[in-house]
Amino acid sequence: MRCNLIEELDRLIEERPELRRLLTITLDEEVAPDGQDEQHQYLTERWNALRTEIKDQYPGMSFVWIREEGESDNPHLHLLVDRYLPQAMLSKTAQRVGLGEVVDIRRVNARNAAKYVTKYLTKGALHDLPDGARRYGSSQDIDLAVRGSSEEPEEDWDLLMDDHEVSKVSGDGPLRREVTSTDLYRQRIEGRVPGLDPPD
Repeated sequence: MRCNLIEELDRLIEERPELRRLLTITLDEEVAPDGQDEQHQYLTERWNALRTEIKDQYPGMSFVWIREEGESDNPHLHLLVDRYLPQAMLSKTAQRVGLGEVVDIRRVNARNAAKYVTKYLTKGALHDLPDGARRYGSSQDIDLAVRGSSEEPEEDWDLLMDDHEVSKVSGDGPLRREVTSTDLYRQRIEGRVPGLDPPD
């Protein structure tokens, strides 16, 4: 899923080059609760409060966020936002909603914006989070269609093969059928895909 999320963010930034301001939100250790689950829950609640206040002042703001555990076990959110947000306003609002005043925002090159966010998707950054913690998200105007995500509808897949040993009753092509356990056994024994070689 990590690679698929990186791919989707690259696509999104190409379509939306205005998403070029990197915002990092970190929990203030003095006010944050103890325990990983509680910290992530607190970060989510405080981010929702901050987002509501910011959107009241800057309606229509677009954003994408990635959750990171952080090296010091202090959860972070890394966001790409589509507009300038004054540092002083961010710090004051973040402190008011219980995040603490340390909020970092900086402009990044639009061509490299996805890299700034995805560099936080280090190995384990997505699966070391508590159960139920959302790993990424976006504003409602952005559709993150990440392949393999739990938000994507499940599809049934069948492994098919062209059987050149059996011809169709009508037509010239091979019979296309589902692979069976016998096919897999024959492949292991024969060291190749079972059946006759396809015609030239």
